[in-house]
Amino acid sequence: MAKRRPFYLYQRKKKNGNYWYVCYIDPESGKQMNAKSIDCLKLELGYPDGETVRHRDDASHIAYKALDADIIFNKGANKSFVDYCIDFWTFDKSPYVQMRNNIKPNSIGREYCINMLCNFKKHVASAIDHAISLSRITTGLLESVVRSAFEQGLSGGTIQMITLSFSIPLKEAVRLGYIAKNPADKLMKIKRSEKERGVFDDKEIHAILKAIKEGKVNMNIAKCILLSLSTGMRSGEIRALRCSDILHGYITTDDGSELDKVIISKSIAPYSGVKSTKQKYSREALIPSSFGKLLIEGRNPDDLVIDGLAGDYLKPHEIRALFYKVLSMIGIDEEERERRNLTFHSLRHYYSTFGEDNNIAQVDRMAVMGHKSAEVNNRYTHITDTQLLRAAKVALKIMSAEKSAEVS
Repeated sequence: MAKRRPFYLYQRKKKNGNYWYVCYIDPESGKQMNAKSIDCLKLELGYPDGETVRHRDDASHIAYKALDADIIFNKGANKSFVDYCIDFWTFDKSPYVQMRNNIKPNSIGREYCINMLCNFKKHVASAIDHAISLSRITTGLLESVVRSAFEQGLSGGTIQMITLSFSIPLKEAVRLGYIAKNPADKLMKIKRSEKERGVFDDKEIHAILKAIKEGKVNMNIAKCILLSLSTGMRSGEIRALRCSDILHGYITTDDGSELDKVIISKSIAPYSGVKSTKQKYSREALIPSSFGKLLIEGRNPDDLVIDGLAGDYLKPHEIRALFYKVLSMIGIDEEERERRNLTFHSLRHYYSTFGEDNNIAQVDRMAVMGHKSAEVNNRYTHITDTQLLRAAKVALKIMSAEKSAEVS
């Protein structure tokens, strides 16, 4: 019986001449693989010269060398699945992360990698034998991990993150040729569900603003609150804001009001330090010049608008502690705060909700808040009592009409 050829060669004619390509035959299925450039294989094998392969014998030699070097079939397939994914999400050593950040700087941050790594180690690596290779990972094994997450009562959002912690590395393994198919592709789609963020009502915000006006609130947290309420900025963006990011006297309105422009281009995170915003692009907002003057008065352009207790960046735990004191001051204790899921980020939700309630177009709110889609912005916009009262007029009119009908 004739032995099956491992590959066949052919030439493609291009502007600069003829180039050799090879099509390998999968030894298991007998199917023909996609064509590979002999010159590209030569580079992968580490041949130093950059000369194009011209002769068939040389092309055949390169094709066989590539087979012997195991860069065609099962390349990386015998790697431990767990070790591969752990290396994949290790920020400082991941080729995938480095390449993505080379193509688009800051597209994958250290915090994101740490989050993915923690999810993978806690929920995936603990459930799958470390000896199982990439080629032996099945949809059933991955589904058992997801099923276990549901049984633990984890939220849909957390389960989505767990799924991404292994599906993204597996997708890259397919691209690199380590495996033929991604077993995660056949998993059932999981709808993201999160605990709804609490939102303050108008009376509570008025109470906070009154406490600030009366000087009862720490100046640092007062500035943070006012910035979030007037621009929808996130905590990390506020903490990274510098005086040079505020352009004083930027515009004067028709009624004579002076406004400053706030350029929101940076954020700060515990591990990454100063980085770009969550959306990876800058956005802008306008604030009253009187407030802008308060923020930058007596400071150099390079100074932070808000200092931490140690004179550097305000820490996340510092802003939380100061903010919770303000909530306690207006009568919202710890039990109520946790029950309603009220955090500093709830001020950002109030900004969007207040804007919608006051007929600010959604596209304008999205531009200032940095939302790319209406779907995301809708999660930040809540139904208020004011809206309910407006809608209640319909019920009142209907009931009034019914009573009138009974009388007549």
